Amino acid sequence: MHRCRAAIVLGLLFAIASFAETPNPAPAVSDADAKSLDKKIMVEIKTKPEIIPNLAYLSDIIGPRLTGSAALKKANDWTAEKMKSYGLENVHLEPYEIPVGWERGTISAKIIEPEGGRPLLMASAGWSPGTKGKVEGDVVIFKATKREELAQYKGKLKNALILRREPSYVAPIVAVGTPAGDRPMGGGPMGGGPMGGGRRGGGFDPQNPFVQELRDFFKAEGVAAMLQDSAKPQGLLVTTGSWRGRERAAEQEAIPTLYVAHEHYALLYRLASRPAPAKTRVELEVTNKFIPGPITVYNTVGEIKGSEKPDEFVVVGAHLDSWDLAQGTTDNGTGSCITLETARVLAKCGVKPKRTIRFVLFTGEEQGLHGSRAYVERHKDEMPKVSMALVHDTGTAIVHGIGLQGRDVLKPIFEKELEALKEVGLKDISVRSMQGTDHQSFERVGVPGFACQQDMTDYRLTHHTQTDTLDKANEANLVQGAQVMAVAAMRVANLPTLLPREKKAPAPRTEEKKPEEKKPDEKKPEEKKPVEKKPNS
Repeated sequence: MHRCRAAIVLGLLFAIASFAETPNPAPAVSDADAKSLDKKIMVEIKTKPEIIPNLAYLSDIIGPRLTGSAALKKANDWTAEKMKSYGLENVHLEPYEIPVGWERGTISAKIIEPEGGRPLLMASAGWSPGTKGKVEGDVVIFKATKREELAQYKGKLKNALILRREPSYVAPIVAVGTPAGDRPMGGGPMGGGPMGGGRRGGGFDPQNPFVQELRDFFKAEGVAAMLQDSAKPQGLLVTTGSWRGRERAAEQEAIPTLYVAHEHYALLYRLASRPAPAKTRVELEVTNKFIPGPITVYNTVGEIKGSEKPDEFVVVGAHLDSWDLAQGTTDNGTGSCITLETARVLAKCGVKPKRTIRFVLFTGEEQGLHGSRAYVERHKDEMPKVSMALVHDTGTAIVHGIGLQGRDVLKPIFEKELEALKEVGLKDISVRSMQGTDHQSFERVGVPGFACQQDMTDYRLTHHTQTDTLDKANEANLVQGAQVMAVAAMRVANLPTLLPREKKAPAPRTEEKKPEEKKPDEKKPEEKKPVEKKPNS
C-alpha cells in the first residue's frame, strides 16, 4: 500500500515537472475566432483611421525624402516614434551605407538658335552632376548603336546636348470619371513606363557592353548633357537614377542626364531634325552637388512579438524614401502610412499573432532596392523563418489583388485565408508576378515576397513628378489597403506552418488549353503568369 502511494506521488511529481519544463503552446485559432478577428481589424481601421493625418505630416511637414538626405533621417525618427506610440516592440533604426549622397540644384535652359530665348523645362536625373557653369551647345540627334558608328561623330560633339531617342508617344489625359480601363496612358512609344523601360542612370542599359564605351566617348568629346523625354503629358517632369557602384563611387557620371518636358523634348527633336545648315543651340546651366560618402542611411523597424513562434516572421512594409520633385505622397508615403496603420490597429486589437509580425519601412528603394537588400543581408539567418514579406507601393488606388509570384501552391491557401477581404474589394488572388519594389529582395533569397496589386493608371501619371502631392491621396482607398495588409499579415502569422516556397506549377489537366492559346480577355490570369512592373523600377 505504501509502495503504491509512493509510486503515485512520484508519478504526479514527474508529470508536474515535465509540464513545467514544456512551454505551454498557444491554443489554435479557430475558424470562428479568425473570422471574428478579421472583422474586428477591418472595423477598427475604418472607424477612426490615422492614415491621412500621418500622411499629411509626412508629406507637408517632412516633405520629400531623398535617400541620404536629412529629411529622410527625420522621417526615420518620426516613424520610429509613431511605432513606439502604437505599442510596438523592438523599435529601432537599422543602418546601412551608400557610397555618395546628392543634392539637387537648379537648371536654367533656353533655346538661343533659332532666336527667341524660349525657356526649356527640365529636371536632373538623380546623382547627375552639374555643368560647371553656363554652356552653349548644339542639339544633336545621336544615332550610333555600335562602335563602328562612333567615328562619324568624332570632333563634332563639343558642348553638344544629345538626343538618343525619338519623342515618346504620350496619350492625352482623359477626363476624371472615365473608367480606369478606358483611360489611355502614354509613357513610351508603346505606352510603357516613362523612362523607356525604367532604365537607371539616364537611359543607359547597364547590360549593354556598348554602354561604357559610349560614356567614355561622350566624356572624351566634351558632351554637355544627355537629354531624355519625360514622356508624360502637360509639362510633367520626372526623375529617376542612382549612384555608381561602391567601387566606382568616385567617378560619378561626368555628363549630366536631364529629363525634358515631353512637349519641349519633341520641339528640340523637330528642330534638330532640320537639314543643314540649320542649327539648334541651347544655353544651359545645371548646379547639382555630390555629398562625399560613405553616408549612413536607415530602415525603420518595429514588431509585434509572436506568442507561440516568436522566431518566425511575417514582414509587412513599404519604402519611406521618395524622389524630390514633390512630396513623395503616393510614392511612397501612402504605403508607409498604411504600414503604420496596420501596426497601430494590430497592436490595438491586443490579440497576439502566433508568429512575430515585423513592420519595416525600407529606404533606398528608388535607387535600386538598397534598403530591403540591406535588410535581407542583415537578417540572412532569419530568412528561412520568414513566412511572407508583403509590401504596398503603387499609390492610392484600392488593393484589388495579390500576385503570388508564380507560387501556384499558395493560391488555395490565400483564397481561403483572405475570404473576408472580398467584401472590401480584394478580388484577385493570382500567381502573376510583379517587379520593381522591395518584395523582390525577399524573392531573391527564396522568401515568398508579394506586392499589393492596384490600378496604376493615375499613379503612372503623377509618380516621380512635381505633382506627387498630398491632394492625390484617397482616404477610403488607403483604409481598404490597410485592411488588406492587416488581415493578410495576421492570417499568415497564425497559419499552422510557414508558407510553402516552391513555385512548381501542377501538371495541367488534359482538357485545359495551354496558356498561350487563351484569348487576351479570357479570365484566369493566374494561368498566364504575367509580370507587372512598377514604373521606373
